[in-house]
Amino acid sequence: MQVFTFFHVDSDGSVPRFDVTPCADDQAARRRAEELIGVQRGCETIEVWRGAVRLFEISARQAAA
Repeated sequence: MQVFTFFHVDSDGSVPRFDVTPCADDQAARRRAEELIGVQRGCETIEVWRGAVRLFEISARQAAA
């Protein structure tokens, strides 16, 4: 397991919360990000980090497609 940090970025660019979750791999982290973007009101983007490395982001528009 690897530990990923999911930063919840609101439309104004603020990061009011984050989630630290162990996931098996990057694909599992992507699925977790898609889950989080669907349940957080006002959350524009989820940024996914592994340690000090920013891996990717999921936007609300991407998740809706």
